[in-house]
Amino acid sequence: MLVLLFSFTLSPVAGSDSVNIFPPGSKPYGLTYEEHIKNFWTWILSIPADENPTDDPTGEKCATGQLNTNSSVFYLSGNGGGFSDRTCKVLSGKGLLIPVMIVEWSDKEVPNASVEQLHESAKKDQDSVNSLYLKIGNKEYQYEDLLKYRTHTDVFDVVFPDNGMFGVIEGGPSKVVADGFYIITEPLAKGSYPIHFKSSLICLDPDCAEPNFATDVKYNVTAE
Repeated sequence: MLVLLFSFTLSPVAGSDSVNIFPPGSKPYGLTYEEHIKNFWTWILSIPADENPTDDPTGEKCATGQLNTNSSVFYLSGNGGGFSDRTCKVLSGKGLLIPVMIVEWSDKEVPNASVEQLHESAKKDQDSVNSLYLKIGNKEYQYEDLLKYRTHTDVFDVVFPDNGMFGVIEGGPSKVVADGFYIITEPLAKGSYPIHFKSSLICLDPDCAEPNFATDVKYNVTAE
Protein backbone atom coordinates (compact mmCIF):
# COMPACT_ATOMS: atom_id res chain seq x y z
CA MET A 1 0.00 0.00 0.00
CA LEU A 2 2.98 2.31 0.39
CA VAL A 3 4.59 1.83 -3.01
CA LEU A 4 4.54 5.03 -5.05
CA LEU A 5 5.21 4.48 -8.72
CA PHE A 6 6.52 7.01 -11.20
CA SER A 7 3.72 9.17 -12.62
CA PHE A 8 3.26 11.74 -15.32
CA THR A 9 0.87 14.46 -16.32
CA LEU A 10 -1.09 14.83 -19.52
CA SER A 11 0.49 18.13 -20.58
CA PRO A 12 -1.74 20.30 -18.41
CA VAL A 13 -1.12 23.92 -17.65
CA ALA A 14 1.08 24.00 -14.57
CA GLY A 15 -0.14 25.93 -11.56
CA SER A 16 -0.18 26.14 -7.81
CA ASP A 17 -2.52 24.03 -5.70
CA SER A 18 -2.36 21.30 -8.34
CA VAL A 19 -1.21 17.71 -8.11
CA ASN A 20 -0.14 15.16 -10.69
CA ILE A 21 -2.21 12.10 -11.59
CA PHE A 22 -1.17 8.49 -12.07
CA PRO A 23 -1.22 7.13 -15.63
CA PRO A 24 -3.58 4.34 -16.66
CA GLY A 25 -2.00 0.94 -16.31
CA SER A 26 0.04 2.01 -13.28
CA LYS A 27 -0.31 0.78 -9.70
CA PRO A 28 -0.88 3.81 -7.48
CA TYR A 29 0.03 3.01 -3.88
CA GLY A 30 0.64 -0.63 -4.84
CA LEU A 31 -2.83 -1.35 -6.27
CA THR A 32 -4.12 -1.35 -9.83
CA TYR A 33 -6.73 1.17 -10.89
CA GLU A 34 -9.27 -1.67 -10.97
CA GLU A 35 -8.47 -2.65 -7.39
CA HIS A 36 -8.88 0.96 -6.22
CA ILE A 37 -12.20 1.21 -8.09
CA LYS A 38 -13.53 -1.94 -6.44
CA ASN A 39 -12.53 -0.50 -3.05
CA PHE A 40 -14.27 2.76 -3.92
CA TRP A 41 -17.55 1.01 -4.72
CA THR A 42 -17.27 -1.28 -1.70
CA TRP A 43 -17.01 1.88 0.41
CA ILE A 44 -19.75 3.98 -1.12
CA LEU A 45 -22.30 1.19 -1.53
CA SER A 46 -21.90 0.26 2.16
CA ILE A 47 -23.30 3.62 3.29
CA PRO A 48 -27.09 4.09 3.70
CA ALA A 49 -28.68 6.52 1.25
CA ASP A 50 -29.50 9.14 3.89
CA GLU A 51 -25.85 9.28 5.04
CA ASN A 52 -24.20 8.83 1.66
CA PRO A 53 -21.74 11.45 0.33
CA THR A 54 -23.26 11.06 -3.15
CA ASP A 55 -26.36 12.97 -2.05
CA ASP A 56 -24.49 15.55 0.04
CA PRO A 57 -24.79 19.07 -1.42
CA THR A 58 -22.14 20.75 0.77
CA GLY A 59 -19.42 18.13 1.39
CA GLU A 60 -20.34 17.74 5.06
CA LYS A 61 -20.44 13.94 4.64
CA CYS A 62 -17.37 13.59 2.43
CA ALA A 63 -15.35 11.68 5.05
CA THR A 64 -18.14 9.27 6.03
CA GLY A 65 -16.64 5.80 6.37
CA GLN A 66 -13.13 7.09 5.65
CA LEU A 67 -11.98 8.24 9.08
CA ASN A 68 -9.51 6.13 11.03
CA THR A 69 -8.50 4.02 8.04
CA ASN A 70 -5.00 3.32 6.76
CA SER A 71 -5.98 3.76 3.10
CA SER A 72 -3.53 5.74 0.97
CA VAL A 73 -6.44 7.14 -1.05
CA PHE A 74 -9.30 9.43 -0.07
CA TYR A 75 -12.44 8.95 -2.16
CA LEU A 76 -14.34 11.89 -3.55
CA SER A 77 -17.88 11.14 -4.69
CA GLY A 78 -20.01 12.10 -7.63
CA ASN A 79 -23.64 13.06 -7.39
CA GLY A 80 -26.90 11.82 -8.83
CA GLY A 81 -26.81 14.41 -11.59
CA GLY A 82 -26.90 18.19 -11.69
CA PHE A 83 -24.51 20.55 -9.91
CA SER A 84 -22.86 20.21 -6.49
CA ASP A 85 -20.40 22.56 -4.77
CA ARG A 86 -18.66 20.91 -1.82
CA THR A 87 -15.97 21.64 0.77
CA CYS A 88 -13.97 18.75 2.16
CA LYS A 89 -11.01 18.30 4.52
CA VAL A 90 -8.56 15.42 4.04
CA LEU A 91 -5.30 14.31 5.59
CA SER A 92 -2.22 15.48 3.73
CA GLY A 93 -0.16 12.66 2.30
CA LYS A 94 -3.17 10.87 0.84
CA GLY A 95 -4.05 10.69 -2.84
CA LEU A 96 -7.53 11.37 -4.19
CA LEU A 97 -9.74 9.11 -6.26
CA ILE A 98 -11.86 11.34 -8.51
CA PRO A 99 -14.93 9.72 -10.14
CA VAL A 100 -15.26 11.81 -13.31
CA MET A 101 -18.01 9.59 -14.79
CA ILE A 102 -18.93 6.27 -13.24
CA VAL A 103 -21.53 3.53 -13.11
CA GLU A 104 -22.14 0.26 -11.33
CA TRP A 105 -24.70 -2.48 -11.83
CA SER A 106 -25.59 -4.98 -9.13
CA ASP A 107 -27.95 -7.89 -8.69
CA LYS A 108 -29.49 -6.02 -5.77
CA GLU A 109 -30.72 -3.31 -8.12
CA VAL A 110 -31.57 -5.80 -10.87
CA PRO A 111 -32.63 -9.00 -9.08
CA ASN A 112 -31.61 -12.24 -10.76
CA ALA A 113 -29.42 -10.44 -13.29
CA SER A 114 -26.59 -12.64 -14.52
CA VAL A 115 -22.96 -11.57 -14.35
CA GLU A 116 -23.00 -11.25 -18.13
CA GLN A 117 -26.00 -8.90 -17.96
CA LEU A 118 -24.24 -6.75 -15.35
CA HIS A 119 -21.20 -6.46 -17.61
CA GLU A 120 -23.34 -5.60 -20.65
CA SER A 121 -25.39 -2.96 -18.83
CA ALA A 122 -22.36 -1.23 -17.31
CA LYS A 123 -20.54 -1.20 -20.65
CA LYS A 124 -23.55 0.09 -22.57
CA ASP A 125 -23.95 2.96 -20.12
CA GLN A 126 -20.35 4.13 -20.37
CA ASP A 127 -20.14 3.56 -24.12
CA SER A 128 -22.66 6.42 -24.29
CA VAL A 129 -20.47 9.03 -22.57
CA ASN A 130 -20.08 12.12 -24.77
CA SER A 131 -18.23 14.60 -22.52
CA LEU A 132 -15.54 14.47 -19.82
CA TYR A 133 -13.70 17.28 -18.05
CA LEU A 134 -11.43 17.57 -15.02
CA LYS A 135 -9.58 20.49 -13.48
CA ILE A 136 -7.28 20.20 -10.46
CA GLY A 137 -5.95 23.57 -9.43
CA ASN A 138 -4.84 25.06 -12.73
CA LYS A 139 -4.32 21.73 -14.47
CA GLU A 140 -7.03 20.88 -16.99
CA TYR A 141 -7.79 17.53 -18.61
CA GLN A 142 -10.13 17.37 -21.59
CA TYR A 143 -12.22 14.58 -23.12
CA GLU A 144 -9.37 13.18 -25.20
CA ASP A 145 -7.04 13.12 -22.19
CA LEU A 146 -9.53 11.29 -19.98
CA LEU A 147 -10.74 8.65 -22.42
CA LYS A 148 -7.73 6.46 -21.66
CA TYR A 149 -8.72 6.37 -17.98
CA ARG A 150 -11.79 4.22 -18.55
CA THR A 151 -11.80 1.05 -16.45
CA HIS A 152 -14.28 -1.82 -16.64
CA THR A 153 -14.00 -4.16 -13.65
CA ASP A 154 -14.43 -7.85 -13.16
CA VAL A 155 -17.41 -8.84 -11.05
CA PHE A 156 -16.86 -8.36 -7.31
CA ASP A 157 -18.77 -8.64 -4.04
CA VAL A 158 -20.20 -5.83 -1.92
CA VAL A 159 -22.64 -5.65 0.98
CA PHE A 160 -25.50 -3.16 0.76
CA PRO A 161 -27.00 -1.78 3.98
CA ASP A 162 -30.73 -1.57 4.48
CA ASN A 163 -32.09 1.54 2.75
CA GLY A 164 -29.02 1.66 0.58
CA MET A 165 -28.12 3.52 -2.57
CA PHE A 166 -30.00 3.20 -5.85
CA GLY A 167 -33.28 2.13 -4.29
CA VAL A 168 -31.96 -0.93 -2.43
CA ILE A 169 -34.36 -1.37 0.51
CA GLU A 170 -33.25 -4.67 1.99
CA GLY A 171 -29.49 -4.91 2.37
CA GLY A 172 -27.21 -7.87 1.96
CA PRO A 173 -24.45 -9.27 -0.26
CA SER A 174 -24.49 -8.48 -3.95
CA LYS A 175 -22.52 -9.06 -7.14
CA VAL A 176 -21.36 -5.82 -8.80
CA VAL A 177 -19.71 -4.75 -12.05
CA ALA A 178 -18.38 -1.19 -12.39
CA ASP A 179 -17.28 0.91 -15.35
CA GLY A 180 -16.32 4.51 -15.93
CA PHE A 181 -13.56 7.10 -15.85
CA TYR A 182 -11.60 7.31 -12.60
CA ILE A 183 -8.53 9.39 -11.72
CA ILE A 184 -6.07 8.81 -8.88
CA THR A 185 -3.73 11.59 -7.80
CA GLU A 186 -0.34 11.66 -6.19
CA PRO A 187 -0.27 12.46 -2.43
CA LEU A 188 -1.52 15.90 -1.47
CA ALA A 189 0.80 18.28 0.30
CA LYS A 190 -0.79 20.59 2.84
CA GLY A 191 -2.83 23.25 1.09
CA SER A 192 -6.06 23.97 -0.77
CA TYR A 193 -7.01 22.14 -3.97
CA PRO A 194 -9.94 23.34 -6.07
CA ILE A 195 -11.26 20.40 -8.07
CA HIS A 196 -13.91 20.47 -10.79
CA PHE A 197 -15.17 17.49 -12.75
CA LYS A 198 -18.13 17.14 -15.08
CA SER A 199 -19.39 14.69 -17.65
CA SER A 200 -22.47 13.62 -19.58
CA LEU A 201 -23.96 10.79 -21.60
CA ILE A 202 -26.84 10.15 -23.97
CA CYS A 203 -28.04 6.55 -24.14
CA LEU A 204 -31.20 5.97 -26.17
CA ASP A 205 -31.32 2.20 -25.78
CA PRO A 206 -34.45 1.21 -23.77
CA ASP A 207 -32.28 -0.84 -21.40
CA CYS A 208 -30.22 2.18 -20.35
CA ALA A 209 -30.53 3.26 -16.74
CA GLU A 210 -30.13 6.95 -17.61
CA PRO A 211 -31.07 7.99 -21.16
CA ASN A 212 -29.76 11.52 -20.59
CA PHE A 213 -27.39 12.16 -17.67
CA ALA A 214 -25.13 15.09 -16.80
CA THR A 215 -23.12 15.74 -13.64
CA ASP A 216 -21.07 18.76 -12.56
CA VAL A 217 -19.20 18.66 -9.23
CA LYS A 218 -16.87 21.19 -7.62
CA TYR A 219 -14.78 20.48 -4.53
CA ASN A 220 -12.65 22.79 -2.46
CA VAL A 221 -10.36 20.21 -0.84
CA THR A 222 -8.15 21.27 2.04
CA ALA A 223 -5.30 18.90 2.95
CA GLU A 224 -4.23 19.35 6.57
